[in-house]
Amino acid sequence: MRPYCRQAILENFFEPCILYLLLKKPSYGYALSKNLKNHCECDINIGNLYRGLNRLVKDGYITKEKTKSAIGPTKIVYTITEPGKSYLRTWIESLKKQKETIGKLITNYHYYHETDH
Repeated sequence: MRPYCRQAILENFFEPCILYLLLKKPSYGYALSKNLKNHCECDINIGNLYRGLNRLVKDGYITKEKTKSAIGPTKIVYTITEPGKSYLRTWIESLKKQKETIGKLITNYHYYHETDH
């Protein structure tokens, strides 16, 4: 997120979506990929997802831990941290402001477009 450039807010929209999903429960990459699409209507390729997860780990917003799987290979489970919860709150506030800005544009457009100016 770039606080100095509100237009870029949606550029990494999958980040708050990941944090939201991890707030609900710890998860692993494949499940996050599936849930991003189902719960946030966010379609992201798997490479970008793992780059984003690694960035969130590096920044301290989530942790990762290897866990043994009853079937299949070892899985990496991601968990949100307290700084991650705070970062998610910041995202939500920024998204609310973005929603207001977009709403004003849409309302003004409809007003102007639907009246004879």
